[in-house]
Amino acid sequence: MKNVAVVGAVGYVGTQIARAVAACGRYNLIPVLRNDPHRDLLAKAQIVVYAANPARRFQAEKDPMRDFKETVEKTAGFLALSGGKRFVLVSTLSCRTQLNTNYGRNRRACELIALEDSALVIRLGPMYGGNRTDDTLHRILAGLEVFVAVQTRYAYVDVAWAGQKIAELLEGPGGIREIGARNAVCLGDLRDHFASASTFSGIDDTQIPEGFNDGPDARDIFRFAEQEKGKACT
Repeated sequence: MKNVAVVGAVGYVGTQIARAVAACGRYNLIPVLRNDPHRDLLAKAQIVVYAANPARRFQAEKDPMRDFKETVEKTAGFLALSGGKRFVLVSTLSCRTQLNTNYGRNRRACELIALEDSALVIRLGPMYGGNRTDDTLHRILAGLEVFVAVQTRYAYVDVAWAGQKIAELLEGPGGIREIGARNAVCLGDLRDHFASASTFSGIDDTQIPEGFNDGPDARDIFRFAEQEKGKACT
């Protein structure tokens, strides 16, 4: 079996990728964390999955140079350490939809660096599940301000599904793949369904994958949100 190194194996998405890789029976998992001996661990792998880029948009805009170092420079460094092995970069739809932001530009730079080495780039959109409680969905449930336009539409998927799908694609063709739900949910509909007092301000941040039609139903987020709201009430 091939060894798969997952860089960022305890992160939001990385945790789910690591679980899926370990459970599938086709690979041996090598988790790679921040303080590990990166060169030694990557030397044992045939496939390197890089899932360590931070997802904080606000921080990227507040401190673009720090974000550049944490994303572009580190992606380039791990690509070099991989030494020409199969490299899979976990990226974001913001590389297509938010190129007017530091967040989108820096992550697009990561993609371009990886693609020069024939990597597979997998773009993800908004997700739910896992241990995340500080996101747009939870702000709506709490009646807090949301910093995108009310008409924004997201092709929401469970992060566990995303991890499983990435594990299935590890040895597919290189290039860019966008994955997500087969449909999308409007944030205004989420607000209305939960009678939320949230106000919305900012751009239309609609994120829907292109060229991918076999994902789950984005409306599953309503069931998940009901569960989250129930937790908050207990």
